Amino acid sequence: MKILFSLILIITITINYCKSMNLDTNRIDYSKINKGLNQQQCFTSSSQFPTGYQSEFIEFSFNGNFPQNDGSGGVQQLSFFEKGFIDMDFVGEQLFVEYYFDDGNTQSLGKLWGFSGNSTQYISVNVNGTNYCIEQPLKFTVPTFNGLTYIGDYEIGSVQCDVFEGQSVTGNFTKQLVFVDKSDCSFISSNGENINSPLGYSIMNLYKFQSSADPSYFQLPNSCLNPPSTLLKNSQIKKLTQVLPKIIEYYPF
Repeated sequence: MKILFSLILIITITINYCKSMNLDTNRIDYSKINKGLNQQQCFTSSSQFPTGYQSEFIEFSFNGNFPQNDGSGGVQQLSFFEKGFIDMDFVGEQLFVEYYFDDGNTQSLGKLWGFSGNSTQYISVNVNGTNYCIEQPLKFTVPTFNGLTYIGDYEIGSVQCDVFEGQSVTGNFTKQLVFVDKSDCSFISSNGENINSPLGYSIMNLYKFQSSADPSYFQLPNSCLNPPSTLLKNSQIKKLTQVLPKIIEYYPF
């Protein structure tokens, strides 16, 4: 209940912030972004592209656009809170996420590994004190670093940022912006706004950002290498894996 109240409070603050940037509509006024020339500091050439990163994150959404879970390519609106840690390797196309998810109805805590090399994902869960590892075909695309378009400058607090528009996983239904610290080209925040109806917003902030992946996080635990002999029923597997971390569906790379 406290988590749900906190989520509502955060969303309320965010909506009020978004409205403070508006003119005569409920849309964010992106004209406030400084579109001066020759101000871009980060990612001006491929030699500046990061090979990966690791970071803690907090993400929340109010009616934000996300892909349907059935693989149809459709879009659904979701409201939720998520936090955790992500280790991303753009070159090796592999990632690790430790996450906690809460949408007011469902809470999910787990770890996920995704590997493009063998098109496999592994989900670690604990059931009655026993660690299980569920191996499945990869259900998402491990991102590579591309598709960002520089659109101007902005400030988060007093931090000068390059602002990039990314290729949202929901296509033309969402306007996705990425804010990058000009001083060291670290990712600070990624914001999404629905272009379709109903209106919705999503935001992810990154903390303790490091601009390289840590390969130790891609080592699978013993529960994946030597899984317990006790098998989970298909209904249990479906329930435990129906809520994957939303961060893997959100970052516009």
